[in-house]
Amino acid sequence: MSQQIMPTRIKDKAVAAILGCCKSTVWAWTKSRPNFPQPRREGPHFTYWLRSEVEAYALHGENWREATANAE
Repeated sequence: MSQQIMPTRIKDKAVAAILGCCKSTVWAWTKSRPNFPQPRREGPHFTYWLRSEVEAYALHGENWREATANAE
């Protein structure tokens, strides 16, 4: 049996699925919520988020940075 590998870089559609919202909400939150995980760019046409940051945000909310820093 093969095990599915989860990508570490995810697009806005996957971020929306993890957080239970739509893509436009994800983009609005990047501008309106200072502690929301920020997207990264790789080239002119590829924007992504780190899955670990999005999952930490889903679990801990606005305090996700502190929660992940304490876990290290």
